[in-house]
Amino acid sequence: MWQLVATFLIFVVVGDVSASYKSTTLVYNVSWGNISLAKSQLDYEFGEDDARISAHVASKGVIAFFRGFRSRSIAELVRKDTGWAPKTLLMERISGREVVNSNVIWDDTSSVVSETRVPELDLTEVHPLDDRMKVNVLDPYSAVLRLLNQIEKTGDCTSSYEIYDGRRRSRIYFEKIGKIVLEQDRPGVFTGSAMVCDVKFDPIGGHRINPKWRSNKDQNGRVKVFFARPLESQVMPVRIEVKSWIGKIIGRLDLRQM
Repeated sequence: MWQLVATFLIFVVVGDVSASYKSTTLVYNVSWGNISLAKSQLDYEFGEDDARISAHVASKGVIAFFRGFRSRSIAELVRKDTGWAPKTLLMERISGREVVNSNVIWDDTSSVVSETRVPELDLTEVHPLDDRMKVNVLDPYSAVLRLLNQIEKTGDCTSSYEIYDGRRRSRIYFEKIGKIVLEQDRPGVFTGSAMVCDVKFDPIGGHRINPKWRSNKDQNGRVKVFFARPLESQVMPVRIEVKSWIGKIIGRLDLRQM
């Protein structure tokens, strides 16, 4: 479950951008209680009409000693009248001795035109993907950039997006719960007013045949993202919480590294 938090942070640590190129690094720390589980770092560079995003997640502490986990992704996006859209997405995950990677290329209509996967999907464990699932789909980064742009304009996160990442096709929902004041529970974390949003997923293709989350009803309150303006900057996720069988796992933005 902690790997879900760490990987999800790859997709949500981005903010809206100015017209000129700039480089920025954001760091999130993932923990279960007082136990450090992982660190997520994202580096992004934006232009007027394009963007390049590089993200890395790695296990740390006792988890890294017993079972190492690393994940990286590189995304290239283009800005259109409808919002940010994907051009390419490279993803790689290493867990123990297992290496999984994928590479996807989109056309101008946000449909997949080329892709590779290693290894291929094991249809004894996951549901199949077909070409109909790869039309009018966004990569996770484009979807979150559109989400943050909506929050900037309306103050509301309620929305849904059709997502494809090279191995899974899903629909992601964000729903505004309300406002909350976050207090300091770690050095360097955000404190102050934040918007809380519930996150749910509809698996469509490439997901496990026997998933732990079987429906939206099962997901209520399982994943929450907290959006705020750290250091008076753009709106971005400052905290993510996932409820698991071992308790609550939390990812926190480290303001000391901004």
